[in-house]
Amino acid sequence: MVKLAFWSNANKCGVTSNLAAISVASVIRFPYKIISLENHLSPHNLGCAYKGKPKADMIYEVGTNYYEGGGSEGLIRKIYRGCYGGNVLHDYAQEIINEHLYYIPQSQVIHSEQFDYEFNHCIHPIFQLIDEFAEVSLIDTASNNVLSSKTVLEEADLIVVNLYQDPVILKDFFSRYSSLLPKAIILISKYNRRFPFSMKRISKIYDFPLERIFPIPYNEVFGASVHLGSIVEFISSNYYCSRENPNYFFIQSIKRAAYGMMKAAQSITRERDEELKELELCGQ
Repeated sequence: MVKLAFWSNANKCGVTSNLAAISVASVIRFPYKIISLENHLSPHNLGCAYKGKPKADMIYEVGTNYYEGGGSEGLIRKIYRGCYGGNVLHDYAQEIINEHLYYIPQSQVIHSEQFDYEFNHCIHPIFQLIDEFAEVSLIDTASNNVLSSKTVLEEADLIVVNLYQDPVILKDFFSRYSSLLPKAIILISKYNRRFPFSMKRISKIYDFPLERIFPIPYNEVFGASVHLGSIVEFISSNYYCSRENPNYFFIQSIKRAAYGMMKAAQSITRERDEELKELELCGQ
């Protein structure tokens, strides 16, 4: 499995919405089994973007109780107690797009600090279960004050850094988080080519490869789809839209970003396969 951590050094840089849009575009273009999840609790989570906010009587999964909760909380508590088997993820993963895109939902039944502690404690078994379940995982990673974020960033094969054309945010990232650069792909949310910090300028100032920077322009209809929980419908219905469609340039940006990330994931998989073959040859 290839792990992609979507992360930002600042708040409100589009981490969740970008991940949701790119996950949908990725499974339309590539035949992968992808699973998305968060390492933190949030009222504005991926599940809300995919399917809208759950109704009060729909929050709990069948067979769960209040202590365990459904979704990620229930999964983590089973792992935390050591009461899980190899197929346990099937009971907690929610299918978003048939046989291709899955999400581990949140039930919001425990305190965020308790969730943070238990997720961090169980992070390696979680990754092992996900590895057996999907080919690619997309992790919505909290920017700060979350115990497991450091581990997620260390374990990730690629880090999708979400930024704005804000000189303060840009300088903070490139100066404080230079250790992440070797495996970073950058998304510039709400990109405006008229702003002083263009992609080319960012690339030049910070000596970062231009081909690893992807613009995500502002789109009002997309923003509404995030709040309404209709991202799947929005991306799917516009994926093949013509140039005359007002959503065309936004969709093209999402498609390019998804393509760049999945191609990078393919390269990582090929490298791993080659290393395994070499080890097998050495062992003969």
